Amino acid sequence: MKEKSKPYAALLWIVAYLAVFDIAINIVFRYPKDPRNISPSTLQQFFEYGRSVEGKLVRMTRKTEEESAPIVATGWLRDPRVKTFSNIQAGANNPVVTVYGMSHSVQLAEDMAKIDKSLAVRSFGAPGAVPTWSYAAYLSDRERQYSEVVVLAIMTRGVPLICTTSGTTNHFDSVWPYTYPRFIIDNGTLDSVSPPFVSLDGYREYFYDSTKWKTYVKWLREYDKYYDPILFQRTFLDNSSLLRMLRRAYAYSSERKKGAGVYDDQKGFNALSDEVRILKSIMVTFSAEARRNHSLPIIYIVNNVFMGDHLYRILEPTLSAQKILFLSSHEICPPNDPRNYLPDSHFVPSKNLELAKAMIKIIRENMSARTSIDSKKR
Repeated sequence: MKEKSKPYAALLWIVAYLAVFDIAINIVFRYPKDPRNISPSTLQQFFEYGRSVEGKLVRMTRKTEEESAPIVATGWLRDPRVKTFSNIQAGANNPVVTVYGMSHSVQLAEDMAKIDKSLAVRSFGAPGAVPTWSYAAYLSDRERQYSEVVVLAIMTRGVPLICTTSGTTNHFDSVWPYTYPRFIIDNGTLDSVSPPFVSLDGYREYFYDSTKWKTYVKWLREYDKYYDPILFQRTFLDNSSLLRMLRRAYAYSSERKKGAGVYDDQKGFNALSDEVRILKSIMVTFSAEARRNHSLPIIYIVNNVFMGDHLYRILEPTLSAQKILFLSSHEICPPNDPRNYLPDSHFVPSKNLELAKAMIKIIRENMSARTSIDSKKR
């Protein structure tokens, strides 16, 4: 009997040691309770990454903006935090240029304003923004502000996430509660389904009402391809640092599997995937709507490091066929040369300045051409 009990005794000791280790991690590397504390240690962040989405939202959300984490207020389509990088007044010689997209687009807009003081540069951005968010931001913003030039930013990593609807599902490690519509193609036409809320006030209203929050989660389950209850729902598993690590590993595995049908490192993008079809439709629709609004549309293609120029290659035929202006980063920053990129995936400052100059050149050349055509018509 003693011999048979030895394996069980060993197993119990292992479990006991893991439990002690787990408790110790939670004590030594406890994540700051204050949502306004945006500088946790590297290890505090590491052991927190695997917390459920709802668990992260509970940690960062309070009933007032002053008490909540700063990132809670970013990315909302209604009552947005639009950045203006120029101090000049818009006018005939000072066209308004608005750039929509992820943080790379924000940096581009900032450098454009530094280089060309005659441009009234605005940036409507969100962390981790996918192409559908960028397009929805344009649709929302055009009702408030007319821009002579509108730039839609698209990033390689964002394309497989086109069927998401929130910053809570498009990036597991660091979540943002902002929302955006689920775009679909219905009988060849681009259409969308709006989420229950698209503003910070709406988010708080739903978050602090359990019935409404369940309604939202049900909506996510139906329309968001990346919604996963294992990752999203808050449970007792959040209390274990080791189980949080396992959940994070599962998140990476799940994302790779879902993205495999859209993008392959060797083959590039799957042209038949819903995501690519929706993206192409967004580009064409965005450009047509901007032209009808007398704006100059431009697509900014951000090719991520070690992902080649696959994004440019899948989009170029459509861009050329529709005569849509674009700037692709691979022309200035070869994606397979890591010297062009910072560790956080952004371009090094010198290359970002080159991209900003190239974008300004596109704007100036085509604005001049439009002015010339308008003069001849008169």
